[in-house]
Amino acid sequence: MKRSDPFYSEEISFLIAIYDCGAIAKAGEKFSLSAPASSRLLDKFRKYFQDPLFVVSRGKLLPTAFFMSILPQLEDLLELYQTLKGKPFDLKACTRNFRFSCSMGFAPLIMAFVLPKLLKEAPKTSIEHVSITSNPINALMGGEVDLLLGRAIGLPPQAHVVSFENVGTRCILLRKGHPLIAKANGQIPNKRLISNYPRVSLFSGRRRDWTSPDKGLINLTSKNSLPLFRTDRADMAWMAMTKTDLIQISTLGSSKVAVELYPELTVLPLEKNNSKAPKISLIWSDSTHRDPALQWLRKLFIEWGQTFNF
Repeated sequence: MKRSDPFYSEEISFLIAIYDCGAIAKAGEKFSLSAPASSRLLDKFRKYFQDPLFVVSRGKLLPTAFFMSILPQLEDLLELYQTLKGKPFDLKACTRNFRFSCSMGFAPLIMAFVLPKLLKEAPKTSIEHVSITSNPINALMGGEVDLLLGRAIGLPPQAHVVSFENVGTRCILLRKGHPLIAKANGQIPNKRLISNYPRVSLFSGRRRDWTSPDKGLINLTSKNSLPLFRTDRADMAWMAMTKTDLIQISTLGSSKVAVELYPELTVLPLEKNNSKAPKISLIWSDSTHRDPALQWLRKLFIEWGQTFNF
């Protein structure tokens, strides 16, 4: 094989990634390639095949008929390459940049679990949390992220899912000395009492794949039925609560992080939610299902989800 031939495992994966996400730069980010390096690699393929492979249409790269004709062979070549290597995937040598998206409340918890393992097992890799305010499933299927943590709603056939069962334990996060603590007097506060206090709500922007912990607990006839403060930044919400009488309907897991970071905060229990709580799921696309690097990363996320007390 000549040095000018682009047929190496990661290079072929890069070409297929362009097909998945419709953008050169986004495909390159998956393999820690800069935008110029990504363009050079695509030019290399174009010269080799004597075909543009992708053309721009409405701001997105679409595959040519020739690329679609060779795509099955490229996928077979990737699988053959792994077989011919005759050795397992080497995590220590992997230089991938992983991207995932989830609710801001879960991001610190996931990273606290995943990052130590990533640094130990795959020290040359990197990972990025991406905030997606709309159409997270489309973003996942389009290759903008490798993994999505959310509700498995409206999934296409190309999606893979692992659901986590232990979801839905809610509580009230508030500052120590908050008047609600005295009013509750050691009892679990009811909806009417909760509704008397202004709330801060963490907002992920995902109307379909994420249900707010507030649901079913707030008296909608109260003057405080709408949150006083909404943000997608957990640290901003928690800091504000240390200085005000704002409360947050939260999950136990997220509240544990808040209390560790802000000792001025504490937790009040809530009645167990008898309604069917939405399951949190780990979702990925079929295009990355056999990728050994992402198989390893998924395993870490699944271990976190199966052991974490939401």
